[in-house]
Amino acid sequence: MRLDWVNILATVIFVSIVVTLILAVASYFAYKVREARRPKTAAELRQEGHSKTFFEEYRPSDTPATIAPVEGEAAATVNAPTKQ
Repeated sequence: MRLDWVNILATVIFVSIVVTLILAVASYFAYKVREARRPKTAAELRQEGHSKTFFEEYRPSDTPATIAPVEGEAAATVNAPTKQ
């Protein structure tokens, strides 16, 4: 069997169409799986008696944080406003 350019190009086009269709079906399936796993909305959580919090309030502790001492140095406390 002799393969000329037309047969080679036709094969390449056919394979690319089949691969495109397979990827389209796979991506649609992945989309449906992702949509089924979506997190609950704030309205759904309110109906259940919960609240959806995006940020938690930060409250620093009363004791200052310390930096691990370097060899031969004493432990230094962190200056909270400047973090030095």
